[in-house]
Amino acid sequence: MRPDGWQGRGRFHMKQYEKRLDYCLKCSTCHTQCPVLENFLDFPGPKHLGPELERLRMAQGHKIQLHIDEKLSCCTNCKRCDLACPHGVKPSVFNMHNRARVRLSLKEKVRDWLLAHNGRWGGIASHIPALSNLALHNPLTRLVFDVIGLAPRDLPRYDTGKLKTGKALGSPKKAVYFLGCYARYNERSIAQSVINIFQALGYQLEIAPLGCCGTPLFSNGFLAEARGLAEKNTRVLLDYIERGYKVISSCPSCTLTLKEEYRDLFALPEGEKLAQGVYDVCELLVEEGLSLTGVTSPYASAYYHVPCHLKAQGIGTPAAELLGQGITRELTVSDGYCCGMAGTYGFKKEKYELSKAIGSPVFQGIMDKDYELVLTDCGTCKLQIEQNTGRKVLHPVQVMEKLIVGS
Repeated sequence: MRPDGWQGRGRFHMKQYEKRLDYCLKCSTCHTQCPVLENFLDFPGPKHLGPELERLRMAQGHKIQLHIDEKLSCCTNCKRCDLACPHGVKPSVFNMHNRARVRLSLKEKVRDWLLAHNGRWGGIASHIPALSNLALHNPLTRLVFDVIGLAPRDLPRYDTGKLKTGKALGSPKKAVYFLGCYARYNERSIAQSVINIFQALGYQLEIAPLGCCGTPLFSNGFLAEARGLAEKNTRVLLDYIERGYKVISSCPSCTLTLKEEYRDLFALPEGEKLAQGVYDVCELLVEEGLSLTGVTSPYASAYYHVPCHLKAQGIGTPAAELLGQGITRELTVSDGYCCGMAGTYGFKKEKYELSKAIGSPVFQGIMDKDYELVLTDCGTCKLQIEQNTGRKVLHPVQVMEKLIVGS
């Protein structure tokens, strides 16, 4: 049976969310949490771009093109407005649904298409990583990127390493690992740490035969294509879940998309069933009862940045819970600010300075003290922090692996 609001492949009428519009009290609590509005006062804010604009479209027709639509591209999709709403309205869903309305120049369309399909390019480039890295950082290539509107920042390099996997066949504990683009193509040591940890804990671990989760696609307005990808991913992962596997990911954006976007944005019939079987890697480690209490750690202090998309899952901060057990003697957990990168957002030239302004409290917090470790779960948060502080940033699992596996 189709859920209320399901309109078929490639159509995104928001009937399932229109009935929630009246829950918006116009209290503007969401505005107080918006990192874009705090740094860019011309931004209308989540209330106006979300529920208010949707009411107008309901009255005048969904095909109407409004000048305010051009501001939709300024939304980072950080989900802080969703968390702030006292009545459970999700402005971000309306914003993502309407993202395709943004009118772009030809070069911006090319730029956004390239960024949205990073998973496709990663699959190609990872076969020849050394040559790909040379080409990406060639001055001529950089000139082309500048012309089409990419920000003047370092691009992530493609990893030349290979993943080593083994199988604990017959184990009652089974997990399938959704790598995501960053761990698959750019920093495979993160994926290797996850593999080593779960195999050390006796899990039969398999790598999901899937690529991108679709976040870069719908964040850049390619909703129909993202839906097709969501349907494929859901079908494959549900097969694993029905065979007793738990779905894990080390990328907060992938995990959030699998848990919520497939259900909320695309109204997939099996979205809720999939959501129940998906875990952030550290979330499952906490549920597993992993204890690092009593572990002697060589790290005196650590700064842990909580990614917005991890916070949006409503699971607390499982990595911080594990880190605080003894991995570091002094742990600073920062969950009050967005780093400003927001996936492909910070790679756009016109968003570059705004991206850095949004993340400045995070950068300052790190530079105020000589922390021995700087940690975050998100690959693009890592890129943003490293390029604006000069500090090396690790994923929490890369530190945990040394204590759990002993490598």
